[in-house]
Order: sequence, then structure tokens, then C-alpha cells
Amino acid sequence: MFLYFCSKFLNMKKVSIFYISILFFFNIHAQKWEKAYLNNDMTIVTKHIDIQPNKISKSNISQMSGFPIALPANPSFKNMRNLTIADINNDGKDDIISAVDNKLYFFTEQGMLWQKNIIGTAVYPPSIGDVDGDGQPDIVQVTGGVPANGRIYVFDKNGNVLQGWPVNFNNNWILCAPALADLDGDNKSEIIVNERVSPTGNVHILKFDGSSFNSNWPVSLDGIPAVTPSVCDVDNDGQKDIVCYSTKSKYIFNLNGQVKPGFPITTAPNQSYSYQSPIIADFENDNLMEIVGSTHGDAPQYYIMKHDNSNFNGWPKQVPDGMWTYSPPTVVKINNQWHIFMSRPTANDTLDMLYGWDENGNILNGFPIVKQGGLEGYISVADINDDNDFELIFGSNLKDNNGYGFIHAYKMDGSGQLPDFPLQPKGFTFMNGVCIGDVNGDDKTDLIALSYSNNFGSEPDSAYINVYELNTPYEKNKVLWGTYKGSNTRTGCWEEINTSVNKIHVNKNNLEIFPNPASDVLNIFSEKYIINNITITTLYGKKIFYKCFYDNTIKLNIQSFNKGIYIISVVFNKNENINFKFVKI
Repeated sequence: MFLYFCSKFLNMKKVSIFYISILFFFNIHAQKWEKAYLNNDMTIVTKHIDIQPNKISKSNISQMSGFPIALPANPSFKNMRNLTIADINNDGKDDIISAVDNKLYFFTEQGMLWQKNIIGTAVYPPSIGDVDGDGQPDIVQVTGGVPANGRIYVFDKNGNVLQGWPVNFNNNWILCAPALADLDGDNKSEIIVNERVSPTGNVHILKFDGSSFNSNWPVSLDGIPAVTPSVCDVDNDGQKDIVCYSTKSKYIFNLNGQVKPGFPITTAPNQSYSYQSPIIADFENDNLMEIVGSTHGDAPQYYIMKHDNSNFNGWPKQVPDGMWTYSPPTVVKINNQWHIFMSRPTANDTLDMLYGWDENGNILNGFPIVKQGGLEGYISVADINDDNDFELIFGSNLKDNNGYGFIHAYKMDGSGQLPDFPLQPKGFTFMNGVCIGDVNGDDKTDLIALSYSNNFGSEPDSAYINVYELNTPYEKNKVLWGTYKGSNTRTGCWEEINTSVNKIHVNKNNLEIFPNPASDVLNIFSEKYIINNITITTLYGKKIFYKCFYDNTIKLNIQSFNKGIYIISVVFNKNENINFKFVKI
């Protein structure tokens, strides 16, 4: 029609010149970018796409001296879900721990402190917790690979392998990341992992020495294990439960390896599972948990299900255009309102790709986010520009024609992207995300992200550790979600993840703990019962405070505490015990 219209006013020679000019114009301005996809075997493929890119201004945000760091990457299997940051050395600075290919690396702002060879190929980031109960953080890393060389390693903070490790099950691939949780109250973290026994799989719970949690484990699934397990007391029976999925079905197990009533639930082929590790939260404040996630398959969905697998009010939501999504959910509470974020891949066009809902499935103001390039990495939530509002920080499935990927930061009010974003690290950020912390201890916010090249064997690949200095004040309570599954233990339990509320109310005992975070004095008040004693431990179980009180109003001086997250255990005169986290700033 366009050419026909032109022919009415121009001779055909002029039309030809005009048409060629149009093609020339678009060929000049269209660029050959790359878009990433994930195969069923966990390898990443890319394809060239013609794209008319939105204008990208040069960012004034630079990387910390000594970064990025390039590490040799596996030619077939690339890292997913970023890396791990934690103050392993207890010096007030976040260390960087990342496994790439067959090595585990430990970096500080000064550079590499140590590296260790591991058997197999690492894909997911390490988890951090106190496995052996010595009050010190341990590093748990799992591997897979082709040929299969799956291992479960436990290292101490100095890179020494703990006694009894590594553990392997006939070299089978250990899929996704380990979840760490103290299941029996002995101040030692059990390790919950998936073993692929093609074409199905097993779920294991392992104790600190590598032995099985009890004789009922492992348990078998009806398909390949699909997600990092989540751990929480789902049905308020006083014991933690293990939430895990095969590619076909949803499972919830008790600690004796028995499936909860009504499970497993087979949903394939309409809804299948791969990499969308669920998050568990109590949206109705009734001590019965809801489970949040997304699916792929014939009719992919975003869902919230109750502990008995019934749909939560207002859910599920269909993924637009039937796009498969591997998006893991992010769940936070802002101004006492639940915010649930998930995303999807997109084609070449500028489309809606990141969604925000309340717990009842109502779309939040300012959503969805519409942009070029989709997303299947995790979404971080933090105030990174010190404006007392939270931003969403995330990667992309795109890489530009110069070989650089994208890290975006969007406001939640619909006003768009922050100035100086997107950042453009070398390589893809696909299937990863960002950590928010303070690497050099200058009390300024750092953004830590892993990216990678993907050359399909034509030349060696690299993984890049990027540390961007945002030069804004860093406060832990301004990071609501800053790592894969919200915490380094990867349990996916919101009650464990949440450490940034200002006041904690416990209906059972009318207990209040405030302010939280606190710098000088922590107030503890119970309207109903007398407080017998209080114990405070580090996040890794080391006791640093104990005192008897026999009072219902207590003021604790915490000025001498180091900055960080602590566990406070309150025992009442009825011998009831309640544990909480608080943050010392």
C-alpha cells in the first residue's frame, strides 16, 4: 500500500530510490544485538536480532578499582542467579564468593584471598550458613556437569573442606542451589539438595557430617528436580517443611519425608517448573503460609497457592502471550503493603516485562514496566539513590552489538529508570541478578553482579565479577531483597528474609521489639507475659549475650555490638520461646 500510494505522486524510478533510501536508513540504525535463551539441558543459546535500540546515555557510575575481574568460564554451562556476598571475615566489609566452572573463589576489595578447585561444574551461587555449629559461617557449593561429576562441598571461611565432605551420589548432578536450615534445633544447619537421577530425581537432607538427616531421606520425585528447595513451617504444625518441585509436580514434605496431605500435585503439561524457586510468606497473618512462584508449559502462570494447594484470592495470573518464564519471585513489604514481583522474556519489541502485584493480585501503581528486552533473573529491591524510596534492580536477556549487557534500575512509581542506568557490564547478565552491599567498608552502596561471555567454543569464555560504586550511603535496612531467594541460606522463607521492619508485633504474646534496625538501644516489651531471659547470637549461632530479667519492659544497650544481623531469643515465664532477627547499624 505504501508503494502504491507513492506511485500516484512519483514516477517509479523515484519510488525505487525512495524505497532504497528507506531500507538504507533502517539498516544503518538497526543493530545486531543478541538475545539469550535457556535450553532444557541448562546450556544457554543466543540468536542475533535486529533491534532499534532506545537511546542509552553514557553512565557516570564506575567500577571499584580492581574490577571487573575476569575468570575462566565453562564453554557450555554459564552461571545463573549471580554470586554471593557476605561478611565472612567479620570486618564490616562484604566479601565476594563465587564458583565459576570448576573453581570456588573468595574475593575482598583487595583482590582474591583464595581459590579452591572443585570437582564438577558450578552453575548456581554458594549458600552461606553455620553448618557445623561453631558459630562461624560455612560455604556450601554444589556442582554438576557433563559428564556428570556432581558434588556437595562445605568449606570453612578459610577455604578448608570440612570433615566428611565433599559428598556425591554416584556422581549425579546436584541441581540448583542448596538450602540451609536448622531443622532439629541443634544450632547446626542441615543442607537440603536435589540429585538428578535421570529421568527423575531425589531430594536429600544432609547433616553437618554428610550423613542423612534420618532414615526416611532421600525421597524420590516423579521427574527431574526443578527448583532450589524452600524451607518453612507451611501449615503451622511446629515443624519446618520442605517445598520442592519436579518439572511436572509440586511437593511439600515433612521432616520424616512424607508428603503433606493433597500432595504431590501434577500440573504438567499446562504448568511445568524449571528454575522458578518459590518464596513462602504469610499474607493473611494466620500462621498458614502461601507459596509464590511462576511456571512455564502450555499455559504458563504466575501463582500464589495456599498450603493445601488451593489458589489464593486473585490468583493465578496468565503469563502474557503464553511466554515461558523462568522468573523467580521477589516478595517484600513496603509501608505495610505486600509487593510481589515477577517477570517474563519478550521478543524484540518494547513490551511489558516486569509485573508488580499486591497479595490479592491487584496490579500496583506504576506497573507493568515496559522496556526492550525481557528478564528471567531475580529482581532486587533497595533504595540505591538515597531518596527514601525503593528501586527495582535487575538484568536483561539482551546484549548489544558491542558485547555489553544491561543492569537496570527502575522506580516503583512508574517514572522510569534512574539516571546513569542502565549499567553495561561486559557480556550477558541473563538468568542472573545483582547483590547490594558494601565491599570496601566505606559505608557507601555497591552493586555487585556477575556477567559472562558466550562464544560457543569459538574462543574461551569468561565470567566477570563487576562491582559498581553508587556513592550513596549504605544501610542494610534499605536493602529489602539483595540476593537470590532473598537470603544467603536460600530457604525462601519471608520471615527469615525480612530483617528491616521498624517494629515487630507478636500477637501471641503482644511482644514488641523496636527500633529495628537499632544503633544504641533495643527496646523489648511484652504486654501479656513477664520476660524470663534473653539470649542474643550471631547469625551463625555464636552466643554473645545472655541475661535473666523477670520484667516485661527491657532496654538493651547494644552500642558495643558490631554492625550486622543478630538472632534474639526471648523466653517468657511460661517457658515459651520466640526468636527474631534484628539489625545493628
